[in-house]
This record gives sequence, C-alpha cells and structure tokens, in this order.
Amino acid sequence: MDLVTSPWERWERVEHIQELVDKGDLTVLSRALLVPEGCWDDGFGVTTVLRRLPEADRRELARSFAEHLTTAGVGAGDRERGLVLLAAVSRGFADSAWCDAWEALLRDRASRFWACGTKDDLWTCGHALLDADRRLPGEVVALLRRSALEGSWPQECVEPVLGRLQGPVLNPGDRWADRVLAELPALGEPWHVLVEHALRAPVGRSGRTWDRRALALADPLGPGRVRHTVTLWIRLAAEGGGRDDGAYDAYNLPALVGLVRLLSLLPPHPDSIRALGALVEHPPLRTPLTGTAVRALARLPRELAGPELKRLSAGVRHKVTHRQICAALAPEQQLS
Repeated sequence: MDLVTSPWERWERVEHIQELVDKGDLTVLSRALLVPEGCWDDGFGVTTVLRRLPEADRRELARSFAEHLTTAGVGAGDRERGLVLLAAVSRGFADSAWCDAWEALLRDRASRFWACGTKDDLWTCGHALLDADRRLPGEVVALLRRSALEGSWPQECVEPVLGRLQGPVLNPGDRWADRVLAELPALGEPWHVLVEHALRAPVGRSGRTWDRRALALADPLGPGRVRHTVTLWIRLAAEGGGRDDGAYDAYNLPALVGLVRLLSLLPPHPDSIRALGALVEHPPLRTPLTGTAVRALARLPRELAGPELKRLSAGVRHKVTHRQICAALAPEQQLS
C-alpha cells in the first residue's frame, strides 16, 4: 500500500483494515473500527484507507458510525472514536450536526492543550470541517499550527489541512498577538498586509528586499503612527508569550521578529527604544528575538540607542545576550 502513516501508528493495524476493505464486508469493517481488539491508535494510515472508499461505502459506514453515537451506554471515549471515524468517511455529505460536534471536539482540545503531539483526530476532524466548507475557529487554527510545528507528523499528513486554513494572520494565545488581532479589524486591510509581511521577515542580518517592502507598506499608513502602534505591541510582547513558561508561540515568533526589525527602520523615538530594550532584558532571554532586538537597537542612530545599549550591557547577565550587546556597542558595528 502506498500510504503515509502516523509515526505511532502500527502498520499491522493499517494492513488489517485494508484487508477488511478488500473483503467488502462493511459490517465487519465497521465493528473492527468502532470496537477494536487490543489498544489500537488509528492514525493517518487508517484514515486514508477510509477516505479512499467509494462514496456509497462511506455513506453506509457513516450510518453505522452515526447510529453508534446514539447507542445507549456508549462511553465518552467510544463516542469520540465514532465521531472521528465519521469525520474520516463523510467527505461530500457531512451533516451540519456532525460538523458542530467536530468543531466542539476541536474547541475542547484547544481549551485544554497548547499543542498536541499525537492527536490525529485534530487533523481528521479539521479536514472534515474544511471539506464541509466550515471555517475553523481561530483557537483551533492556532492549535493545529502549533501542533504541526511541535509534533512529529509527516508534512504530507498535515499540509492538506494547513494549506486550506483561512486565517487568522497570527495565532491567538500570546497576549501581544491577541492585541494585534483585536486591533486589526479597525486598523484596516493595509495593516493586515503589513503584519503578513512581518511573518516573512528574514532571519539574521540580511534582508534589504524585505526592508524596502516593509517601508513601502508602512509609508502610506504614516511612519509615526506605525511606530507608535508597533511599539505598543512590542511592549506587550516583552511580558512574554502564551505558554506556561512564558515562551512565545513558534508560529507567531517570525512576525514578532519582523515587527522588531520594522521598528529599526522607522523614525526612532524614546518609547520604541525602551520597548526594544525591554525585549532584551525581560525573559524569556533564550530566543532569536533577543538578538533581533539587540540588532534593531544597533541599527538606530548611536546617539539615540547607545545609552539604552550601555544600560543593557550593565544589567543583562545572560552570556550570549551580553556578547551581542557588546558587539552592538563596538564602534565599527554596522548592521544591514
């Protein structure tokens, strides 16, 4: 079989389900899926086998799974299994009540987990909702994006869902990102484009093409206004991200790097300089963002940003960060 499976999915299980499909007894197949013998974790392999079935077979399985959901005495775990199996076979004929149930399941996951490393039902239910032309809630999109970045799924498994997500431009969950998402509707589409551009910020010191585009986007909005707004976002970001340990959302981090870089391109102001300094001295220190903030300060006129860099050099104890600050203070330092 030409199938991509989940890393934790047992190949014997996928082969067994395919054998039952080949025999054509949908009653036996339904029971094997709903009441598996042993502890089987069905993943992308089994889901793909089911999604490849002819529509008539999938409809018959869907009726079986739907009946299972309403059977008296079915426990929460078994009901959830039936619901996910229903998502796997329902392409082209999903009922709105099923969609509501899948969305409720995903919302529940999003309320309890920052990211899920082995929950294939996220992708099965997400795929089913997208097939039914349902837009996924922002918190569910965030969970899927974070899970893809932090989990071990093959790209072929998650891309069919990730590639069809329609926003939001940032993941909700980080306080600074929540602030951006709350303000963007009133700020307007050009600001949305600017934040999208921030997501594509270059890593490291090069990036003149990105800089030129960033300035072209900021200029009609008013450089002073952009500086003021972005400074407020950066100041909130200095308080940390949405994880329990204060880390930033990995999906949002490139946008934050871009906004920091943008500040170094705009007319300097004491508020923006202090906001960049706060990113350097406040935890979490061990992120690429810290070095980006140091470089942003170094790109500003030395007479304005120099005092802030000197203040940071006297107070920051993290060795790598301190070396970056000292390098930024070197007379010959030139950053592009």
